[in-house]
Amino acid sequence: MDDDARVPLSGAQLLASFFASAPTATHPSVRARVPRVRAHLLTYLDTEAEVWLTPDELVLVGAERQLEPQDAVVRVTGVEVVLAALPGFCHPAWLLPATLDARAQLRLVAGLREWAGEHGQLSAQAAMHLLPRVDEAVRRAQAGLNGSPAP
Repeated sequence: MDDDARVPLSGAQLLASFFASAPTATHPSVRARVPRVRAHLLTYLDTEAEVWLTPDELVLVGAERQLEPQDAVVRVTGVEVVLAALPGFCHPAWLLPATLDARAQLRLVAGLREWAGEHGQLSAQAAMHLLPRVDEAVRRAQAGLNGSPAP
């Protein structure tokens, strides 16, 4: 095998490394809310991320759910699926109901986007298309929380 060839990160590996090491996840204003936001993100990915899956990935997720239903999507998909799904996690329907929790949620999404861009082994094409979509979704959601019209 080529020394430069790497096994792509799974969504689960991305999330585990982010929540274990990213400075955003340990920020004092966010730290206490991390478990709640993380659980909410995993629920979101398990219920909503399927729209971003290929037919082959859907088959894999179905098989994985037979073994262990919880978090099946992030175990069998990659970083790109997590990033593609993040804008929907910033939608008002998925923001946590308490304002401080929602702010922490958006801060973690922005941090996860940064983390994925630096550590997620994204292709240039994936980075070019996915990262700006996450940035825009975070900006819109923050504007909504601040009571101003979305930019």
